[in-house]
Amino acid sequence: MSKPQQAPRNADAAEPFEYIFEQQVRAAKLDSFYNFSEQLHQLASQQPGYLYQERRLLPGEGEIRHFQTVLRFESPEACINWLDHPERRRLLRQEEEQNYFQFRGHGNWEGYSRWLARSINQPTPKWKVNLLVLLTLYPTVMVLTPLLHLSLKGVGYPIVMLVSNSICVAATSWFLVPFVSRFYSNWLQGNLGRWQRCFALASLVLLFILLLNGFLALPKSLWG
Repeated sequence: MSKPQQAPRNADAAEPFEYIFEQQVRAAKLDSFYNFSEQLHQLASQQPGYLYQERRLLPGEGEIRHFQTVLRFESPEACINWLDHPERRRLLRQEEEQNYFQFRGHGNWEGYSRWLARSINQPTPKWKVNLLVLLTLYPTVMVLTPLLHLSLKGVGYPIVMLVSNSICVAATSWFLVPFVSRFYSNWLQGNLGRWQRCFALASLVLLFILLLNGFLALPKSLWG
């Protein structure tokens, strides 16, 4: 049976960011897995922005048992800080080497969208958000895709593109768009005067031009 682990949820924290882990554990290692999960839970509960954790055993029998763990944080940034925590990484490496646990995780993008929406006080035109997404997605794709083609030689093109798109979406959603939106928050909210709005838009256009010229200046061999 699973051992749900919960921490009191902050009543003032509306629309938290949710991250879902899936674990595959051999039946003979269940006790070790429960102990390991308790260590992670205790460590996570001490992190800024932590709200709640729940783990459950998914239906099924056999040698491999499947668990699902739901983590909730006040924001994607708080979640990322926890995912990158050095002690968490050390515990994961240790358990994967000793007990062969398998971990997979994915973010709740609906939760991310709600978090981004509430971080902006006024409705934001979609074209502004899409422009920031394009600004961050374009260089991410241009840098990542050639690297993957080099590191995944012999792998089918559809697989390379699936890996590339997955990483690009995660990078832009979790880090790059929130990061850039901090600098353009007043522009997004429409709190600027006419000339300030023009300056903000001109700066975005200038960034696109710099990125384009920068990539055009690189050797064509990089793009296949």
